[in-house]
Amino acid sequence: MSSKKSGAESRVFATMDRKAAVSEAEKAKRAVQKKTETLRALRLAKEAEDRAAEALKPKKKTKAKKRTKLPEFERDT
Repeated sequence: MSSKKSGAESRVFATMDRKAAVSEAEKAKRAVQKKTETLRALRLAKEAEDRAAEALKPKKKTKAKKRTKLPEFERDT
């Protein structure tokens, strides 16, 4: 037997290599999506917790600023 591969054999191996590469890429893509979903869930939970904590805080009353100087158009009258 010769050590060279026939055309059909090389196509089969090339197809297997492509499928393996696609499979690895899909696995990596799924891993990234899963990590993204996890991080998004954690961020949304933290934001909800922060909003709840903010709602429980007593609101500070703010004083209205006194106008000490009138604008030019009101000075003349």
